[in-house]
Amino acid sequence: MSDTDRDGRALELALAVVGLVAVLYSLLIAARPLAGVTVVAWLFGAYLAWRSFGLAVRFVVAVERIADAMEARADE
Repeated sequence: MSDTDRDGRALELALAVVGLVAVLYSLLIAARPLAGVTVVAWLFGAYLAWRSFGLAVRFVVAVERIADAMEARADE
């Protein structure tokens, strides 16, 4: 397993724990379920943004690799 896989799993686990704590706090202590749902929605949005950024980086790397291969082929 690569370091990025471990980092991704750690991020997912951390977000899940924070979301669970926020929901439990909002239900059991503050008695405001919507507050917990709001926190979880923000965490989910941040996670999706992080994953989208990673996808964009992978896409750029792939396009650069294709461009390098086409340039090498043109030089031959």
